[in-house]
Amino acid sequence: MQFVSQEWREFMLGIVQPGIGLKRWLALLVLGTLLVTTGVAFAFSSPVHNLFYNVVHFLTLGELPGLLRGAIFIALGLAAILFATYRLLDLVSRGNRLSRGQKGAIATLYRRRKLESGPKIVAIGGGTGLSTLLRGLKYHSVHITAIVAITDDGGSSGRLRSELGIPPPGDARACLVALSDAEPFVEELFTYRFNGSSNLGGHSLGNLMLAALSDIEHGFQKGLDATTNLLGLHGRVVPVSEYTDVVLMAETVTGQRLVGESTIGEAPDRIAKLWQEPRNVPVNNEALKAIVEADIIVMGPGSLYTSVLPNFLVPGMKEVVNRTIVPKVFVCNVATQWHETDGYGVADHLEALRTIGGVVPTHVLVNSNVVHLPEEWPQKAILPQLDGYQFNGALVKADVVDEELRTRHQPEKLARAILNIAATESVGARKKAVARA
Repeated sequence: MQFVSQEWREFMLGIVQPGIGLKRWLALLVLGTLLVTTGVAFAFSSPVHNLFYNVVHFLTLGELPGLLRGAIFIALGLAAILFATYRLLDLVSRGNRLSRGQKGAIATLYRRRKLESGPKIVAIGGGTGLSTLLRGLKYHSVHITAIVAITDDGGSSGRLRSELGIPPPGDARACLVALSDAEPFVEELFTYRFNGSSNLGGHSLGNLMLAALSDIEHGFQKGLDATTNLLGLHGRVVPVSEYTDVVLMAETVTGQRLVGESTIGEAPDRIAKLWQEPRNVPVNNEALKAIVEADIIVMGPGSLYTSVLPNFLVPGMKEVVNRTIVPKVFVCNVATQWHETDGYGVADHLEALRTIGGVVPTHVLVNSNVVHLPEEWPQKAILPQLDGYQFNGALVKADVVDEELRTRHQPEKLARAILNIAATESVGARKKAVARA
């Protein structure tokens, strides 16, 4: 039997836990009540002559007539009570908004306060890998910026890009879903696909909503920010560029040219070159700003050539990342990707990041809990070793695999591994030291 209600437990949580402001307004409410009762006492009390009384009498406006003196204290008390009540109601209202109408307003405020003390994290990538990462990070910080690629040319995203002239919304939509507290419902809503042979057939509702908000707000980034505010997300989604007609190009080691992200994902041989056309698309300044202000930068996980590396083909991206003094963590996939990275190890991923992306990380995070996958599977587990590759950064080994689907990362494991790197590197302290210098 529960003897204490949920509301009372929440109230006690707000009393015990620091930071949300509940205690200060309760204290002001008590002070206001004391002022009112004191004012009533002053208005109708008779003077008593002793040293203590005379001192208190002087400090509390004792020279004024009793009724006037009492009225002043009552007025101050009522003002304090009204202001404290307003702030308490505002606190509960804000908690209800953040909890999206569910129970737990005070607990939600406390969690939000705790998340606001988290590091500023920039996650660069796209596809399933980036959304997996965000699902874990959102429980540790609200200062998350997901920078997504804009080269998706398949399905609903490709159609909307060509028909409406917006960047492909698919990866951005997946990141928005991942950052939401109401994730199961939001995912069901945003990933709903229309069936049939009509013009809506094959489109996801989330993509259409982003297209509509981009039109209403006059810009894709503004549309994403409007969605962020609408859903009360733990972070922000930023396309690496708002240019709409980028085509990803590749050339294999045998000289075969591949056109388009969906084609490159089915590459018949190893990819030797990767570029985009046009080459000089304008970078989204919001992406550069987020990188400059970041405490830690995470690259990957995800499809190496079609999700991670395309971000660094946009002019300005690799330069600003390389200039930062914060930890730059490359999250290596836990398994190879069929066609795209067949036979790749950690060293192959790092070499592609260096030669094609132009970026050298300070840390590479690899999965230590390796179980070899069945021979009939097209994917193979990636071993946590560099095979003699010269890497000047830190090789960090951690159990980050999803036990139920061993070709992917587990969100919470991955988030904790990244936060452990941040803690080890005293994230934020290095930037402050340089700023003081």
